[in-house]
Amino acid sequence: MELVAPSPRYFPSFVRSLREWDGAHQDGAGIRDAAALTDRAGFERWVDQLLAEETVPASPAHVTCTYRWMVDGDEYLGSIALRHELDDRLREYGGHVGYGVRPSARGRGLASAALGGTVRLAAQRGMPEVMLTHDATNPASGRVIEHNGGRYERTVVDDEGHRLLHHWIRTGAHAAADVVDVDIVGGPEPLRVGLHDHDPAWATRFVEHRARIATALPGLHVTIEHIGSTSVPGLAAKPIVDVAVSVPDVTDEAAYLEPLLAAGYVLRVREPGHRLVRTPERDAHVHVYEHGAREVDDYLLLRDHLRHDAADRQRYEDVKRGLMTRSWDDSNAYADAKTTVIDAIKERARTADHPS
Repeated sequence: MELVAPSPRYFPSFVRSLREWDGAHQDGAGIRDAAALTDRAGFERWVDQLLAEETVPASPAHVTCTYRWMVDGDEYLGSIALRHELDDRLREYGGHVGYGVRPSARGRGLASAALGGTVRLAAQRGMPEVMLTHDATNPASGRVIEHNGGRYERTVVDDEGHRLLHHWIRTGAHAAADVVDVDIVGGPEPLRVGLHDHDPAWATRFVEHRARIATALPGLHVTIEHIGSTSVPGLAAKPIVDVAVSVPDVTDEAAYLEPLLAAGYVLRVREPGHRLVRTPERDAHVHVYEHGAREVDDYLLLRDHLRHDAADRQRYEDVKRGLMTRSWDDSNAYADAKTTVIDAIKERARTADHPS
């Protein structure tokens, strides 16, 4: 199977495929008037339209799009579309990629191979990630997405009551090379703040920062999570709210770092795969990673486990209180000293059976 640009060459095979579809919708094909495509002249006009959509949307209601056809020799097997951006409708219900394989060609792994090729095409275009949706009643499509590295994010319900699962695939593209050194702006700082009993107001402060961050990054695919000890009810913590923000490309600082600085945060750390900004008052730390970063998964694993496991919650607090009896000239050294107990708790968390 090859992925090729649409071409009049495939007219006879395409007409045969239309009969197989028998009027059903072909996602990713860009068909708006199937009846017109049974005539060669109409088919050629349509091919020209698909190729033009690479740079000019089909209408104000569409986005630019790259179409590729799955073919074997002269035989048309299916179509896949890469939409170059997401409007409001695509962000909820369509995604960047849509595809359809003609009925007689199914079961041969074509969709998975075509999606892999399209992810590479997206990377060539500089797109760091692509979003796909599939209907909850179509688990086969879900397996195709997961086979290509798809990561489930959420489920939405469309106007007709269909449950659509959102997945994102990283393409490997970056706007620039990432930094290779650790830059701590202002240098090491002594640890001067102690542990406080848990304060429900910390959750409220997180909600305020989540809104502030979301307002600063409109239109950017981000997830915003409350992490760290202030996110765990019943756990003593330093009164500093930690927030994890996942973005498409950590090297594209113009897309997220500049807006966060404009929103009043200040840069504290720039290091490979991670940026840290904080409030001037130093009462909130915002950690920025790329979607799919293991660090974020680990933060959430630890948070969710400590929320459910009172014994590990107390064990962690005891270690922190013990460390707080010492003087720390570098707050990062205090954080490093907790690594052993955190790693042990995470190991238990991976095998724990917590309610969802």
